[in-house]
Formats: sequence, C-alpha cells, structure tokens
Amino acid sequence: MVEPVFDGRFSGRASLPLRAWGSIALLGCALLGCAREPLPCLLELEEGDLVITEIRGPQEGVDTRGEWFEVLNASDRMLDLEGLRGELVNLKGSLELGFLVRESLPVAPGGYVVLGSLADPPPEVDYSFNADFTVDERVEDSDGTLLIPVTLDSDPKELFANARVELWACDQLVDSVVYAELPSMGTYAYDGALPPDAEGNDDPTRWCTDATPAPEGGPQTELGLPGSPGEVNPPCG
Repeated sequence: MVEPVFDGRFSGRASLPLRAWGSIALLGCALLGCAREPLPCLLELEEGDLVITEIRGPQEGVDTRGEWFEVLNASDRMLDLEGLRGELVNLKGSLELGFLVRESLPVAPGGYVVLGSLADPPPEVDYSFNADFTVDERVEDSDGTLLIPVTLDSDPKELFANARVELWACDQLVDSVVYAELPSMGTYAYDGALPPDAEGNDDPTRWCTDATPAPEGGPQTELGLPGSPGEVNPPCG
C-alpha cells in the first residue's frame, strides 16, 4: 500500500477507489490523529517558477548519496518552498507517491534546492522527504511486475522506474517532467548548455546521463557518482 500525502483534495487523475481510500484515511486522521498531518496552502507560485533540472534514481553498486530531485528557482524573487508538494505518477498504471516540504526551505533567484529520499541525507541534499515517501508492502502491477521493491523499513526508498514527476503549489502545477528510465550509474540531467525552463525540460532530447566521477583529491565522505546537485549541470555531449 502506498501512503499518499493528502492535503484535502484529490487530483483529477485519481481513481474512484483511490478517492474512497483517501476519504477513509482523512476521516481516520480526523478521529485518531496522523503522524504526518497535511499542511494548509502556504505557497503561491506560477507555472514555471520552479524547474526540475536533475533526477538521481536507484544506483548500481554501493551508494550512500541516495535518490533526489534538483529544483531551480527560475523566478526573479526569493522563495520559501515550505508547502511545496511533489507527486510521482507511475507510467504503467495509476500508482502515485507523494511528498510535502514541511519546513522552511528558502531558495534565491537562480538558486537550486535538492530534495532527497534518505532519512539521513548526504550534505548535498537540502531537504529529506523520507518520512512522507513510504511504502509498507510490495506494490505490483496487474501483470505481477514489482513496481516498488522496498518495504516500510527499507532505505533508500526507490523512485518509480518510469514516471511523471510533478511539483504543485496548492492547486497550481508549477512544473512536471516525464522520464522513461533513470540511469543506474549517475543522474538524469537537463543539458547544462541550455537555459533551464519549464517548457524546455519537457523535451527528452535535452536530457542526458551525467556520469561524472567524484572529484579527485580530499576525503570522499559519500559513495556513488555524485551528479551535479545544487549547481549547473554539465553540457550534454
């Protein structure tokens, strides 16, 4: 079962069973209280104010950097992303995972934030959505394909193999990206030679794998290919 993040509304995509399940969950929260209460609408953004620029998925081999999303503040003003909601919609079905930024998360114009899945995130991650991003049993597609190969106590919690990622501020869709596959070595990165924008990142030809190794020299505190979190991506060759 997927534990979604509810904020009092259901998207138009949600199936009737999901809506019914969610209504029961909301009633249970009202009667018993919930560990992860929804937040009121705190964030007012326009479409394109934020741009998804890099995604790090499950990695081969030993990895301690975890999975994350890099987001650019493409607006001309300082933003606090508390209340930002993310949704991952699996392309093979109607399954969704969600998370909510529950703390103050300031980002300057032209600056980046990195949202990660590890409960104990590496230094490059600015906010961990681990507590919201939970799965408590095997989730399988109708043909038996294992979609989320993790349990409640597993860490890292893996992203969908193929999905649409959406960023929402209240009822406003701010940005979305569809990916068919994430690199198992490195990150899925928007072309650093192009100015990132919410329309440009809809074009899959503007994305590539960033498998740049960790810089040499100095102690390495984390394992796995780092990508370029918090900074401009390398150009796609």
